[in-house]
Amino acid sequence: MFGMLDYRANKLFLIIFGIPWFILRLVAIFALPFIYYGIGLSLADNRLLQIGASLIALFLGEIIWLIAVTYIDKLFMFLFYLLVDVIPADGRSKEEAVLVVKGGQQAIRLMNLNSKHPKYWSDDDVMAYKDSIFTLFYRNKIDKRISLLRDYYEDNPDAPVSESAIKDIIKKNGLEVDWVEKVVCNPLLRGMAISYGLTAYLLLFNPFK
Repeated sequence: MFGMLDYRANKLFLIIFGIPWFILRLVAIFALPFIYYGIGLSLADNRLLQIGASLIALFLGEIIWLIAVTYIDKLFMFLFYLLVDVIPADGRSKEEAVLVVKGGQQAIRLMNLNSKHPKYWSDDDVMAYKDSIFTLFYRNKIDKRISLLRDYYEDNPDAPVSESAIKDIIKKNGLEVDWVEKVVCNPLLRGMAISYGLTAYLLLFNPFK
């Protein structure tokens, strides 16, 4: 075992476990819908019964998958910590260091956004909101939100800083995040939308009947 700063350990973590995690994500998004669909086809001849069986399989399968991924994550981290003694950098806690090992620079940026007063957000910090190709069409709106918050808290230094306060400021200025942007820009919601959308397509149009 050897010591390594958390942000450097992230690179090693990606080298070792990046591909397995990528494969697991592809399975969750594209393979599971076909598995649920196939279970329905194999268990019944009636179309309504097939759909019902597939939906039950989806419900149970999502629970099983969540449990499995949770334990896979614990296994990967256990194996990684057998190799590396992660050293928190920049005053981070051990728990925050784990987030950096998994999330790298993106995790650091999010921590900075949460820990800094909005008027002190740097351009690098706010990249946490727009460092994905999926945010491309929302960059202008994101920049307007950031500028709004910076200006507001510079003009009102004693104003409360909280998630609800920030949402209220954004909403009053007509820059709230709609559900489409949430789905497109959030990787978890985006993956769920694709997976459930594919499942719905298979159940409704039954392409392999």
